[in-house]
Amino acid sequence: MSSLSLSARDTPDMADTPIDEARIRRLADLLLEVARTVDPELAASVPSNFEGDPRLEALRSVLLEHDRAAFARLQQKVDDPQEFAEAVSAVLASAFALAASRDERLASILAPTMERATQASIRTNPKTMVGILYPLMGPAISKSLAETLDGTLQGLNQAFKYSFSWQGLKWRLEAYRSGSTFADVVLKHTVVFRVEHVFLIHRKTGLLLEHVAAAEAASQDPHMVSGMLSAIQDFVRDSFSSAEGGRGGGIDSLRLGDLTIWCEEGPSAFLAAVIRGNPPESLHTQLRETLGHIHEDLHGPLEQFEGDSAILGDLSTRLGSCLQQQEQPKEERLSRWLWILPLVLVIAVVSWAVSRAVEESRVDAYVQLLRDQPGVVVTGAERRDGLWHVSGLRDPLATDPAELLAKANLAPDRVAGHWEPYQALNPAILLKRMEATLSPPTDVSLVIYGNTIRARGSAPQHWVEKARAFIAALPAGSPRIDLAELQDVQDPTFIALRQAIQAHIIPFDSGSPRPARDQEPRLDKIAEELAQLIKVARGLGFSVRVTIIGHADATGRDTSNLSLSAARAEVVRSMLRARGIAPDLLSVRSAGALEPLKPDATDEEKAINRSVTLTVSTTD
Repeated sequence: MSSLSLSARDTPDMADTPIDEARIRRLADLLLEVARTVDPELAASVPSNFEGDPRLEALRSVLLEHDRAAFARLQQKVDDPQEFAEAVSAVLASAFALAASRDERLASILAPTMERATQASIRTNPKTMVGILYPLMGPAISKSLAETLDGTLQGLNQAFKYSFSWQGLKWRLEAYRSGSTFADVVLKHTVVFRVEHVFLIHRKTGLLLEHVAAAEAASQDPHMVSGMLSAIQDFVRDSFSSAEGGRGGGIDSLRLGDLTIWCEEGPSAFLAAVIRGNPPESLHTQLRETLGHIHEDLHGPLEQFEGDSAILGDLSTRLGSCLQQQEQPKEERLSRWLWILPLVLVIAVVSWAVSRAVEESRVDAYVQLLRDQPGVVVTGAERRDGLWHVSGLRDPLATDPAELLAKANLAPDRVAGHWEPYQALNPAILLKRMEATLSPPTDVSLVIYGNTIRARGSAPQHWVEKARAFIAALPAGSPRIDLAELQDVQDPTFIALRQAIQAHIIPFDSGSPRPARDQEPRLDKIAEELAQLIKVARGLGFSVRVTIIGHADATGRDTSNLSLSAARAEVVRSMLRARGIAPDLLSVRSAGALEPLKPDATDEEKAINRSVTLTVSTTD
């Protein structure tokens, strides 16, 4: 009879059943199967609980018993975080080393995680990162500050040395023109140097990686020189190493007569520059940047270097930027004859500037003369198109601006005037206008007192009336004209005739444009008096004009009364003309009912208002 295993097979139905209960059920199934095997009748009546042949199942259990136990243990280790972490930690270091040796994918995958972890660590405790960086950043910062201070002091020393010399003044002018500092210009002219050799030496092996030299620079075997420099650096590091076992720093600068050797050290190589002269501190920066770029681009080949420099590529081009030099600027002496042209130009420019200044001064004097003239207002004076243009306002009676050019020593063809006419209210200009308009008699004098014009002497009546009309026509704000001291010289005959003519009133019938028939004698009398008046006025040196004014009463419309009064005045002028009075001495005016002679309340007053009156005025 085949043996059957009591190991429970993992089935979905028994997955959640406790282990003891599962074994009991398994044992029951096996006993039932044994009974069915022994008793055929039982086998026919009771079905088997096994899907297949139980003997095959028993054989499988026997063969896979060990594997199942191993898988169970492995499953338990994976499901338990502590056991799984212990298992992974045993191989993690070897796995990282193997992955890093194959390719760089591990580094690129871990880089973001490491960056975030570093940031979180710095935010949580910045002192940790400070402690890590301090041994590196402290010496680097100190060295950079020292070099910067050395460069600054070098510039200050040279600047103070040449500050108060003639050469220093020229260099200050050069600094102003070029936009540089005075210290930079001084260093440019005083710091003379040349980098003759640059050696790139491998630190670990002491072998020469590359050597470049300036043109015409004498040197020994580069490999021998690099070996000596490497030996000196190692000797200094070992001799001055710290007590804790750390190695000291190498040589930064070495002075050999006229030569100076500057060294810059890197992780895998150091750079040595042989310099002749007095180099600036800025050369340290150039050497350091060159060495840094080499380490950045060739970090792997430098670490793996064992004597074959071909793996490093073209280093001479990289080191070529360190072969700097600065020579003393050559001062070329120019021929004396070459100063003639600049001297002539300077003289021409100075002459032009002087003539321009003199002309401007004369123009200013000319403008001031114009401003001092009454009736002239200067609004602008500018130079344009080679001419001086002076513009403003000028009264026609003011002084001609062209007459003042000679007083200012200006040629007429150098100044162009642009003047707009206006009527000035200056007392002097008003006096000229009054003399030109009124033509005062010889016995009349016009004098200015402040802002007042006073007329003195004796004048005929017609001139006085003309003067009063002139005063009445002046605009507001004009100077005052005083005629109080003027004596009116009147001719008795002229006065009597004028009063007699102005006393005549020629009546009209209501609504009639012609005077009544009994007015013919009155018109004859008026014509006779007018003829005598004209004769007397001519004898006195002036002429007269007679204004015929037509009137009407208030009866009817105003427009009709104005037309009627105008017709009455015209009729009287025609009748006087027929009696020998020159028509150019007669003028008519319609007053209508607007200028009544009487209040127009009674019939007698209305009859007086229906009339024509005469007014006598004098003219030149």
